[in-house]
Order: sequence, then C-alpha cells, then structure tokens
Amino acid sequence: MTKRSLRAPVFTALVLGATLAVVLPGAAYAATTITVRTPGATLGPGSANSESGSNANCRTGGDTDDVVSGVGILQTVGTGSAQSNLHVKGIVPFDGTAEYVAGGYSPGVVDTDATQARAIGGTGNSGGGLDAAFGSTPYAMCLDPGDTITGTQIVMNSVAGPTTTGATALAVATCPEGTRLLGGGARTLPGTAGSLKPVLSAPTYLDGTGAGTHDNGAIAAADGETNPDSWVAAGLTGGNPSALATTYAYAICSGDDIDVSGVTVTVRYGETSGPTSVGAPQKTTVGCGEGDGTLISGGAGISGGAVTTSDFTAPGSQGDHLNGSYPSDGSGNPLTSSPANWTSTTHTGGGGSTSATRSHAWALCMTGN
Repeated sequence: MTKRSLRAPVFTALVLGATLAVVLPGAAYAATTITVRTPGATLGPGSANSESGSNANCRTGGDTDDVVSGVGILQTVGTGSAQSNLHVKGIVPFDGTAEYVAGGYSPGVVDTDATQARAIGGTGNSGGGLDAAFGSTPYAMCLDPGDTITGTQIVMNSVAGPTTTGATALAVATCPEGTRLLGGGARTLPGTAGSLKPVLSAPTYLDGTGAGTHDNGAIAAADGETNPDSWVAAGLTGGNPSALATTYAYAICSGDDIDVSGVTVTVRYGETSGPTSVGAPQKTTVGCGEGDGTLISGGAGISGGAVTTSDFTAPGSQGDHLNGSYPSDGSGNPLTSSPANWTSTTHTGGGGSTSATRSHAWALCMTGN
C-alpha cells in the first residue's frame, strides 16, 4: 500500500427528474442551514471501461451564496448479473468547469467557495456486462454561509497508484492550520481503467509520525471524535491495472481568517459486516445524535478490517466496491425532508467476497455556525 499525506496549503448522458431541495432549519443548538440539491439520475455508462459524471449545483433555485460542504452519490445498478460491474469512480467538489486533478492543479488549496458536487460512475471490462438501468445521482450538501463559516476552500492531494492487481493506495488531504474540516471526497483516474475505483472516502486526522493515533491519516476518524482535520481516500485496482493510476483526496475546509473556535464538528461512525455474496448493494447508515448539530457531510468505505482502529486494508475481493455515499433517513432512504443520517452502499464483484469484508459510513455533524 502506498500513502501520501499533505499539510495544506502547499503551493507547489441523459438527465432524469427535477432538482430537489431540502432545507434543514437546524435545531435550537445549531444555527447551521444546509440545503441538499440533486438534479436526479444521469444514465450510464453504456460501454465497458468507461465512466460518466453529473453535477449537483448549490446555486440552483435562487441561492446566490451557498457553498458545498459535502458531496454524495447514489448509483442504480439494476438487478441482473451485470449489477456488480458498476461502481463509484469519484465523489468530488467541483467548480462547474474542470475537476481538480493533475494537469490543471497542483496539490494544495485548489479553489475557494466551490458550489457544486460531481458524481462519477464507471464500468469494468465487457465480461462483466452492462445494464440499461446503470445511473448515478449526485448530491450536494450546500451550506448557507453564516456568522462564522463565511466561506470555504478545497484542498487536493494525490498519490500515484495503485498499479498492481489487488493493491491499494491512500491519499490524505489536510485542512490549513486554524480551519475546520467540513467534508471531503475521493477520485481515481484514468477513467478508462475499469477495475480502478475509490473504496474509501472518510474523515481522519494528520497526527503524529509513524504509528500515531491515526497514523498520518491511514486510520479513519472514530465515532464520537471531534474536529478531524483531514480527508482520506483509498484507491483499489482489480485485474486490469493501469500504470497511470492516480488516487485523489479532497478536503472541504472553512476559509482562511475565520475564527472557528466555537465550531465543533462531531464524527458519527457505523459499520456492518460484508457484503460477501452478489446481491442488492448493502446499506450502512449512521446519523447525527441529539446535541451533535446539523448533518453537513459524510463518507463511505469498504475494507478488510477495522478502519477506525488500524490502518486501512483492502477488502476481501478486488471486485469489492462502493455504489453510494449520500444523505438519508435512518433506514438508508435518500433525501428525506430532514436528512440527519448518512448512508453508504457497497457491493462485491461477481465472484463474491470473504468474511473479512466490512462496510463503513461516516456522518459529520456541526454545531456553532
């Protein structure tokens, strides 16, 4: 496994459905206002070893100052044998023009006040089959800047790999000193490498050296921890590795020169065993508790171990993957009227997986804005 951490800043289809907006008014203990926006599903991809993306815009519907605090995706995989051939390729903050990747951006702060979320779905080789139902729905968690969080910034980091079958690579993006992590995302490229995909997108901490409490981001944030400062992404490759493989991590942070001493971000974490056999994507749901504040973002993962107490390890099969990471109700249904939960959906490849495989979900909850 390769790993790269970054203390930032370092300056070196067919669209279906109408836009949905859900406003969270906030409880008495939280002044944060979040609007969830999605344009609905974008169909595809329709060919092997390809990908398709779609965007959710925080400035849709008359909002003129909302910014992205979290990004999400939910895929439609169909019901036939091809359902294990669709997987998440990216869940990222977006500026509406170009992704924050190498060739246009260097690791470090790549943008301020991003307004969109981009969801990318991809397929493996032709042997896995295709389904006309394949599609991906993006979700943008849109923060209305308040008295404290008046702006945001995006930190990107990347690491080469994974380039061999069954291998993983970890990238960690870290918020600048004195800011607060609000959310994050993950991406793998190239899109034509069908077996390459992100299998972890989660909050963490860049603490210590070597075997620190979170091992420089290799150990994800645990339930009840507060104010994580980094976001970790893990890429996994299957049987058709690419020498050009790159894994990207994105941290969505509060803007510079903002006093965040009164802002608390609480991590809520949930885990389930599996999936070990092919079937409908497995849901894992976790939510903000009383006093935690407002759901502002979340994360997802599939692995081979206890990701909040030990370094990330690959899941039981190289075909294991993510199909969703999105705001939900307590049963894992997306976008209820007041989403206070986050759900991951995970799937195994056509050959199934092992009993070591675990599925993970994180919810980030904020008070004090």
